[in-house]
This record gives sequence, structure tokens and C-alpha cells, in this order.
Amino acid sequence: MKNALKENQMEIKILGPVEVEREGQSMPLGGRKPKTILAALVLADGKAISKTEISEVLWGSSPPATRQAQIHTYVSRLRKALGPRAPIVRRATSYLLPTDAVKVDYKEFVRLAEAGRAKLFQHRYAEASSYYSQALAFWRGPALGGVTQNLSDVELPRIDELRTTVLEEKAEADLGLGRHGRLVAELTALVEEFPVRERLRALLMTALYRSGRQADALDVYHAGRVALVETLGVDPSASLKAVFHAILNGDPALNSSYQQLEAVPRKYAEVPHRLPVGITDFTGREPLLQELSEHLRPSAVPRPLVIHGMAGSGKSALAVRLGHNKADDFPDGQLHVRFSCGSSRSRSVYDVLGEFIEAIDPEETPPESLIDRAWLYQRLLSGRKMLILLDDVTDEKEIDVLIPTAGESRAVLTVRSYLDTLENAYAVRVGEFEHSEAVALVRRIAGNGRVDREPEATDTLVDLCDHLPLAVRTAATRLAGKPHWPVSHLVQRMTDTSRNRLDELRLANLDVRATLTRNFEQLPGNVRRRLGRLALASNGTVSVKETADILDITEAEAEDTLEFLVEQNLLGIRGTGGASLEDLVYSFSSLVMIAATELAERLPL
Repeated sequence: MKNALKENQMEIKILGPVEVEREGQSMPLGGRKPKTILAALVLADGKAISKTEISEVLWGSSPPATRQAQIHTYVSRLRKALGPRAPIVRRATSYLLPTDAVKVDYKEFVRLAEAGRAKLFQHRYAEASSYYSQALAFWRGPALGGVTQNLSDVELPRIDELRTTVLEEKAEADLGLGRHGRLVAELTALVEEFPVRERLRALLMTALYRSGRQADALDVYHAGRVALVETLGVDPSASLKAVFHAILNGDPALNSSYQQLEAVPRKYAEVPHRLPVGITDFTGREPLLQELSEHLRPSAVPRPLVIHGMAGSGKSALAVRLGHNKADDFPDGQLHVRFSCGSSRSRSVYDVLGEFIEAIDPEETPPESLIDRAWLYQRLLSGRKMLILLDDVTDEKEIDVLIPTAGESRAVLTVRSYLDTLENAYAVRVGEFEHSEAVALVRRIAGNGRVDREPEATDTLVDLCDHLPLAVRTAATRLAGKPHWPVSHLVQRMTDTSRNRLDELRLANLDVRATLTRNFEQLPGNVRRRLGRLALASNGTVSVKETADILDITEAEAEDTLEFLVEQNLLGIRGTGGASLEDLVYSFSSLVMIAATELAERLPL
């Protein structure tokens, strides 16, 4: 019992020197590199990071020839220090660190900061200030102490931004509590340290004005204007100018809560309606639409909806349909962005924040830093009922800043694999069409008469399409463009062994092969090669043992690979109800198998 109690009191610390404590005793971690791996795993927040990524943060672009062995040694050393409460898990060629059973200062800091932010938006300043104080108490000095410069260069600016933002928001809460007198010295030091952060400057100007120092408040504005012009070549933002003019005019709002002063005026005359036009022949998905509709309504506790499924399953069409159906519930507008537009480069969150800010309030100029853009975006959403559709999200990094954190706005995301790092999300998987839905789509596009004349051929056609919505749509559209073709002729072409079925499922921008290939390209290189080898060597189904034999890897690695492909919605599972791995069978859809076989023929295995 005593030993169990000690293990329960383990803490991982990265907000200062990187440390692991058990029962108040510091555990030996070794040198800089084990600490770097630990910090990287903590910052990954339960996501797997590859050995390649670990190598980059340890040695940059010049890793030693023995890097694999060294990484293994460092991980073994960390496992001894962490014990069973936080086991480092290996997945194929990557590692992850579950931290649910231990205390992590970084996670506690983020949790408390988010709690404070929620109270701040609700004008509950005392509670907000308390949460922020608790969050800041976790800092023991400069974060990531003792890690390599490679990791520090990548992560430290972001972590420092988080801390500075909390300092800003705590000052805002304290100002709302009338603590302007004690804030002047603190804010003066922060403004000197961050001269182009306009939010800090506006807070200091307000605190000085409330302290009877109007002239000093105006001097702070002019000094900030010079700093912005000389450093960034820009004038002060509309928000900072508004505080300046309020001070000049002795606006009574300056002596009320800071939240009221800084509230962004609504521009209801220019409500943005930016959802794409929905497809006119949208078919099926009624149970899913009903389920999603019940969970998508303005709420005081914003909960993002995540629609995930394999490429071509109709996630985007479903999300757009849902958005149009629920538009009246979000009278302040609807925003949309597609992160992947067929190219390998995804849209940046930074650019999307700028576009969204300008769409909500055309008079606002998006700030320079990501943190300031995120803050302004969330402030603009506060008090509004807006729907945010984030389509085809390919990278979880920083996506959370686009999710409404307070107020009654909501976000809907479409992704190919479930984003398990999004907190409080409601997730729905979009699978293949039901057989009746697939046939109904062929009817709507190709016509009732052709289906009624050849019902069996139509059944075979949708089976050959794996009931995948994109494939069914492509086949039906080809029939619509070939009115002289009976359905059975397209079936014959798709089953002809001298042809490639994917060649028959391509028409203009409808291209099943290209869609699946883009999906494959987003996989890690080793997983992509393993997928191709499995497609070449199997008959469409594999077990863990068969996979291990085909790929010449351990059964543990085989299971990790198969489960990862299931998470990516590229494999299905057929269970027999047994308790062992031998009872579990992983299956390819026929179209994924064809595309993966082509992939294998192009790649060195």
C-alpha cells in the first residue's frame, strides 16, 4: 500500500528544469538527451512521435550512425525512472507516453489556463484570476531546462507565448476586479519586455488612466506607436486606437470593467455566410444527420463535432449539408475553410485565423503573432452564435485555436482519422453507404429507368464500388454521361481483368485513385511501405501473425501497424468474438487494396 501511494505521487515537470519526482524525490534521468526525449513525449500529449522526430530533436540534421541504439538506451533509462505509472509505449517505429496516471505540470498549466479563460469570457473575474494564479505557480524558471537546443528552438517560443498570454489575461481579470493600482508596475515591466504586444499596452493604458495618470497613459500609447512603426512597419490596431481615443475623450466606459471596454462591437450588417454550396443530389445519411443535428446547437459549453472516415466517404458533403440545415441556429454567420485542396501543402492555421478575423469584422487588422490572432479571434466569437466548419483537417497541430472556447459558437471538423487530442469532442465515423443508399444515389444521377431495367447489374455495380460514396458517384456520373451504356456494360468494364477498376472510376475531378493516393501520402513512410507489401502479399484479409510473417517484424509491431491503419480508416476489422489476436482479422476494401498494390509497385519495399 505504501509503495502504491508513492507511485501515485509521481510528477513530471518541464516548466523549469526537466525533472521527474516520486514522493518528492528527484529521479535520475541522465543527461540532456534523455530529458529531451521526455519533454518531447510530454509535449506530444499522448500522441506517438517517430524515431525520426526524436533523432531530429536530439541531433538535428547530423545524427550519428548509432542513433537507433542510442535512442533505445535513452528510452530504457527513462522507463526505469518513470516506472509503471507512465510507461513509454512503443508503436512500430515510434513512442508515446500516456500521462493520465501522473501529474504533469505542463498539462496542469494548460488546464488551469483554459479554466481561467472560460471564466474570463463569462466576466467572472475573481475565479479567472484565481485559476490564472494557480497556472502560473507551476513555473519554476525558464521552461525546458536541460534539453537540447534543437527542441528548445522549436517548442520554447510557443510555451513562452502561452505563459505571456496567461499573464495578459490575468491582468485583464485583475483590472476587471479594480486592481489597477497594483497592476501598473507589473504591466510596465511586461510592456518593456514585449513592446509590440498591443494587448499588454492597452491594459497598461487603462490601468494608468484609472489611477488618475491620463498623461502617462497617452505617453504609453505614443511610445507603442513608435515601437510598432520602427519594429514592424505598421500602425496601431483598431483596438489599441479605440483605447487611446477613449482616454482622450474621458470615456466613462474606461472606469467600468475592462471586458466591457474591450468588447468588440458586432457588425451584424455584414454577417458572413461562407459555407460552400451543398450538392443537390445529396443522398442518404439520415440517421447520421439526425444524430449530428441533435449535438450541434448553440451551447454555453462549446463542444466540437468531429466527422471522421476514409477518403471518399462523403465527410465534407455531410458536414456542409449539416451546416446548411442548422444555419438558422447560428444567425451571426457561418465560416468555412478547407485545409487540404489536393496539394501536399495544407493551409496554415495562422492564415486561416487572419481570414476568419477579417470575415467576422472587416475593420479589424489581424495581429502579427499567432497567439494574438487566436486571442482576437476568440474575442470576436465571444457573444456571437457562429458555426465554424473546418474541412479536411490534415494536421492536429494548433488546430485547437480555431475551436470556439466560450460563448455559443460551435465548430465542426472533418478528418480522415479521429483527432484524439481534441478535448470534449463528439466524434462520429462516416462509413460506406448502406446498399440501399448506394442504389438510391445511382438512381438520382443515372435515372430510375436504367436501374429498374437492370437491378441486378446495379447491385453488382455498387458492390464493385465498395459502397464508397465517391466511387458510387463517379460510376453513376459516368453512366449519366453515357446514356447508350447499359449498367451491365460498366460492370463488365470494371470486372475485365485486362482493365484496372480504378481507371473506370475517374471522371474530371472525380477520381478515386487520386483521392486514395493522397490519403496514402499522408502516412508515415514506413507504414506506407508496409501497407503496400500487405496488399501485394495478402488476399484481402490478414491476421496479426500473418502480418508479422509478411513484413518480417514482431507480432507487437504488426499489431501496432494494423491498428494504426484501422485508425486511418484504411483497414476494417472482422472479429470472431474470441479473446486472442488469432481471432481478429483485418480486411482491405477492394478499392483500397487495388490502390495500395499500385503504391507497392511504385515504391522500393
